Amino acid sequence: MKRYIISTGTVTYAIKGRDLLRQKGYNVKIERITSGKGSAGCGYSIILTGDIAPAEKLLRDAGVKILEINEK
Repeated sequence: MKRYIISTGTVTYAIKGRDLLRQKGYNVKIERITSGKGSAGCGYSIILTGDIAPAEKLLRDAGVKILEINEK
């Protein structure tokens, strides 16, 4: 199965997204990430194992702000 990093920016969005996806049966966790760009600071991401398309739709429909999605 593929793994994805869904960058949310804030811990609030990451927790909301994690909880929503877990309720729907997805294998997810959250991690704090650093941008590596100096002043850009830190953010939070949801690490997802599974199918990204329906998971992304669930998150967006629930109002979770997604900054970017990368395959891991």
